[in-house]
Amino acid sequence: MPRVPIAQPRAQQIAGTYWTPPTEATIAEIHPLLMAIIIMTPNPRSWGFYSANVYDICSGEPVGYFDVAFDQATRRVCGHYSAVGSRVVMRSPIWFQCAGDENDAIQHFYELVREAGHVE
Repeated sequence: MPRVPIAQPRAQQIAGTYWTPPTEATIAEIHPLLMAIIIMTPNPRSWGFYSANVYDICSGEPVGYFDVAFDQATRRVCGHYSAVGSRVVMRSPIWFQCAGDENDAIQHFYELVREAGHVE
């Protein structure tokens, strides 16, 4: 039998954030700040609404959720991140452009929120 070390070297601990696939939401199910902004747009019925639950990779604990409103025709997206609990993470939603679908919009939104320091 070949000699095998008793303890294998540990791989670096994985850290960061992951989220569930975005699910379609109604305007009443998204964050109130995001809802208020979209209602004020010229054609609010053209927007699709999506939500994804956000988790910490190391602990598996929920850390919040992403809500995005996505207008397929103009490729405009507006997103809001809410943390679990009562602390407010974002004071106002973030606007950006996205050429893909709702999965791409969530990915791009995550990158913006991470750059802002709200998630890992």
